[in-house]
Amino acid sequence: MTGELSIMDSRTNNIVSEEISNSDTMNNINNNNNTRWSGLETPGMLEAKCSLLIQDEADYDARIKALPEQRVLIYQDKGLNHNPAFSPQQPNADKDDSNTTSFDVDFKGATIFQLEPIIDGPQKSMPVTMTVGGRCVFTPENYQDFLVMMRTKEQADEMEIAPNGNFDWPDVASLLLCPVCGNKGPIPRVGDRKDHEYWMVFYPLLQITVMQGSQMTLGTRTICRLTCLDCMEDLLEGLTLTIKPGGSAGGKGETSKEDCADTKSKLCFTLPASDVLSEAGSASFLEDGPPRPETHPHVDDILDAWTLYNLWEHSGAWEALQNDYRVVLSRSMHADPTEAANSQSHAEPRLKERMGKPCGNGCGRIHGSPDPETGEMVRLVVKCRECNGEYYCSKTCLEAAKEGHRELCLQRQADREERREKKVKKVQCDTCQKKFPYTRMKKCSRCRKATYCSVDCQRLDWQRHQEVCS
Repeated sequence: MTGELSIMDSRTNNIVSEEISNSDTMNNINNNNNTRWSGLETPGMLEAKCSLLIQDEADYDARIKALPEQRVLIYQDKGLNHNPAFSPQQPNADKDDSNTTSFDVDFKGATIFQLEPIIDGPQKSMPVTMTVGGRCVFTPENYQDFLVMMRTKEQADEMEIAPNGNFDWPDVASLLLCPVCGNKGPIPRVGDRKDHEYWMVFYPLLQITVMQGSQMTLGTRTICRLTCLDCMEDLLEGLTLTIKPGGSAGGKGETSKEDCADTKSKLCFTLPASDVLSEAGSASFLEDGPPRPETHPHVDDILDAWTLYNLWEHSGAWEALQNDYRVVLSRSMHADPTEAANSQSHAEPRLKERMGKPCGNGCGRIHGSPDPETGEMVRLVVKCRECNGEYYCSKTCLEAAKEGHRELCLQRQADREERREKKVKKVQCDTCQKKFPYTRMKKCSRCRKATYCSVDCQRLDWQRHQEVCS
C-alpha cells in the first residue's frame, strides 16, 4: 500500500511530497496501552503514535550535529502580518510589499547539540530526537508571544487572525509541558519574585491525516518545549561526547574512540555532555553560532525564551534544522541497511556499558545474554526514573523491584541532589570578586583554573592570567 508523504515546515506548513510505504513507516511502533500521553496530542498525532512525553523506557545519547552552510527561506507567520505590530520589516524582504511573509537568509552553518533516542526493538511511540536550543528565562511577555504563535485554528478565530498553518497542532500549553516529567510549568505573571528558568529544546511532531482511499498525508512541525532544569540534568547524567576539534564542516565533529585511534589524533578527547553544553553558553551553539543580541552580548548571559527562539529563527539555524529533520524523516521511510547500521553503531556504546549486568529485579536475566525462557537477547532498557541508576529488562520487573530498591534509590537521589547543590553554589569571579551561581561562570578554556562571570572580566584579567596559564 502506497501513500503520499507531505512534510510541512515549522511555521507555514509548506508541502514537499514523495512516495513512501505506509506499512514500513509505522511497523516499528508498538501500539501499547502503557504509552505515556499528555492529553494535548491531536487526533492526527495519536494516529502517528507521536507523544509529547518521553516514554518511561526511553534512553538517550548525546550527539553533536553540524548544520551545513546554506541559503534558507525564513517563513513568517502570515496571520501576524495582518497586524503591523507583529510584522517588523525584515532586511531582505521586499520593501514594496507590506504583506511580506518570508525572507531569505544566508545561514553560515553551526554545530549543535542533540539528544538522540537509542532505538532497540519495538517502540511505544515515535522516537524523538531533541535539539537543545539553550537555557532561558520565561517571562509574561514571552507567554503572550508564544500564545499567538502556537494558536490553534479555534484560537485563531477568537484572535481574528489567520491560522498558523494547514494542520492543527498543540497550543501554548505544550510549551509549558516538560517532555520528561510531564509537569506543566506555571504561567509567568508580572511581579513574580523568582525567574522561571528552563532549558529550551526543539521537539519534532508528526501527525497523520487519512485522505481518500489509501492516501494519507503526514504533517510535521517542530515546536519549542520548556524542560525543567532538573529533568535536563537527569537526561545528561552519565552521557559523554568524544570530541575531535576540526571535524566535518570545520566544527567539532562527532566521532568515536575508534576514529581517534585510526587518525592518531592527540586532540581527540571525551567529555561529559553536561560540560560540553555548559561551555556553549546560554544559547547552545557549540561552534559557529550566530551573533548574540546586542541586549545580551556575553556568551553566558541568559536570554529570555522568545529572544532565544528568534536567535535561532532569524539566523537561519531554525530552518536549517527543519531541512535536516526532513531529510532524516524521508530516509526513515525507506529501508536502508547502511543507514540502519550507522544508527545502531551510534547507539551500541550506551548499551554495551550494561553488558553482563543482571536485571535490577534479580529475575535472572542478564544484559547481552539469551533469555532463559524465550532465547531472545536480553536488553536492560527500562531505567528507574527516580535515581537513574538501576536498569531492568521490563517494566514489570521495574514495578516488582520498587519496594526492595527504595532505600538505594533514595540514597542515589540524595547523592544527586548534593552534586547539584555544589553546582549551584556561588563562586567568586577572579576579576570583579563578585559571586554568582556556578552554572553562570565561565572558565579559562586553556587551563580550566581561572573563573570569570563574563567575557569582559576574562579579557580584563588576561594580562595577569597569561603569565600563569598553562
